[in-house]
Amino acid sequence: MYHWCDNFEKLMTKFKRRCGMVFSLFFCVLLCGCQVLFPEEHTELIVDGKYRPFNVPRMTMEKLMELVEAEDVDYIYEVFSPAVRENTEGLYEQIQEFIRFVEENVTAWDFSSGSGTIDRKSGVTLAKQTNLYTFETSSGIYRCDISDVVNNTTQEDTIGFSNIMIFPEELSKEYAPKKPAGVYIVYRVEDIPPNASAEPFSLEILMQFTAEGNSDDVYELFSLNAKKNAKELKGKTLELMDFLNEQVISWEPYTWTKNIEIVNGAKVTTQEMFFYLHTNSEMYRCDIREVLENRSQETDTGFSSISIFPALYPGEKPEYEDEVYKGYCTWGRENMGISIVYQ
Repeated sequence: MYHWCDNFEKLMTKFKRRCGMVFSLFFCVLLCGCQVLFPEEHTELIVDGKYRPFNVPRMTMEKLMELVEAEDVDYIYEVFSPAVRENTEGLYEQIQEFIRFVEENVTAWDFSSGSGTIDRKSGVTLAKQTNLYTFETSSGIYRCDISDVVNNTTQEDTIGFSNIMIFPEELSKEYAPKKPAGVYIVYRVEDIPPNASAEPFSLEILMQFTAEGNSDDVYELFSLNAKKNAKELKGKTLELMDFLNEQVISWEPYTWTKNIEIVNGAKVTTQEMFFYLHTNSEMYRCDIREVLENRSQETDTGFSSISIFPALYPGEKPEYEDEVYKGYCTWGRENMGISIVYQ
């Protein structure tokens, strides 16, 4: 009886594995819109002028690494969907920066995980996927998420890459949900590109005005939109100055990113910088988000939000289930004004 049970468990294990293989193959067939069960192998992402994804996610990054080594900006540009190419300002330059980042910083990469969805409704099929990779650099691990549209029976111009997102792995909570079109890179400060105009740092200006003791100057750092919509901004400005003056003994920049985005229907150039604040007892994180340029309203520039909260140590990843900490990290993206969470 013992031997029969043992053999039965082995048979069931084999059966489950085979079922899993069949399901995975079936999903790939649906996702890729293949007409036959075993499609012809291909080694290019562009076949006959059209985007053709690989069934194996690792092959996508292998191909990208070939293109990076060849510095083939044109090919990577063509991998993005026609809709993204048409509507994403500066995509060509973004790809050039992606190539520079990988060439100068990435020492190794690996495939992490992937997911896909297929929606069928009223004869319309939409298939999308996102694959996650890791990049090793001297400053730590970055995560690279690549999203693409594999099939869209009504809007073929959306088929192709939608976005490539790169950010420090420990910042997954705040950046993984973002899906901006094109290439979006969040740099650790030591990896900031040489041509970036990141200085003087926004916190440096804020600390200078705080030290001078003029709350009106600090208030004026905020955009017109923030002044209009943030709750109790003038009162929070005084609280912010007190915190910076009385508790912060030193600070250091952590990350930097600058991108063109659509905010409230307007095309704006945004900058996000995260800093570490050191006090006598604890370390805090300070996130400053601002609008550098507003195409619709030229005068509406300045800080959108400043959020300060107890920090994890550099490179430490928060617990996946920690929704409270996630709320601290994303407050400044979803709100305007000032938020301070004390230890």
